Amino acid sequence: MVKYQGWADWPFRREDENLSIIDVVNFRTIDYKLAGLLWLLMEQRASVIVAAAPIWAGKTTLLHAMLDFLPPEIEQVTLQGYYEDFKHLGKEKPENTYLVTEEISNHQYEYLWGYQVVKAFGLLPKGYAIGGTTHARSVKEVAYILNALGVPQEQIARLGAVVTMQVARGKYLDDEPIRYVDSVSMINLTDDGLVANMLAQRRLYDDELIYPPEKTLQGVLSGKFGAKYSSISAEIEARERILKELGEKKSTRDDVVKAVKEYYRAKRL
Repeated sequence: MVKYQGWADWPFRREDENLSIIDVVNFRTIDYKLAGLLWLLMEQRASVIVAAAPIWAGKTTLLHAMLDFLPPEIEQVTLQGYYEDFKHLGKEKPENTYLVTEEISNHQYEYLWGYQVVKAFGLLPKGYAIGGTTHARSVKEVAYILNALGVPQEQIARLGAVVTMQVARGKYLDDEPIRYVDSVSMINLTDDGLVANMLAQRRLYDDELIYPPEKTLQGVLSGKFGAKYSSISAEIEARERILKELGEKKSTRDDVVKAVKEYYRAKRL
């Protein structure tokens, strides 16, 4: 999902690309049905963590593609990593604000780590939402990392979705690695601790994604967001159709953003 360029003895570097959810689908990282589900989640302003163990797995690309699904009235605020003091927050309404951190790790100054992660998640009970990435192999590992940093289980359970990605080798040595989403989970807190409810999963990149039954999916989304839909499947399919049409037209990211805004505008008429 990202390209690499070698130059003499310099190490490989990452090239910035303005990729959309259509590109993510075309790379076979996800399919259109999962894209429709992710849209539905972001429509609820779901806090989300995209996780993968290796670097350059496409975590940030997928996160920003998902952010394009947020309703247009939601203001995205990028957190400033090591330099973030959270003092600038408070002018906007928490319920209309989405905090974005490129990554939760100690690898770069622009990433959140330590007490800053605790501070950021401490804003969720106040009405804020957050999206970011981290290095982890599973939803369980994501929860473990956050809790080890000091984030209480009650705040971890406020995550609307944890998306995990895997990377497989291509058929040939010089093939681009195959990046794919293997699970989408929703974390809830029970008397026995944190529990992950799977919304979609697969084992290998060429396996079909498996989704829970309609009734289960309806119950999980309703319990987390209070969302009332007569049919979750129909809602996902409606968004899937829009994205397929955009894909057939070879739409750019700007086209996707425009179509998403038009969807929300038409929905509120």
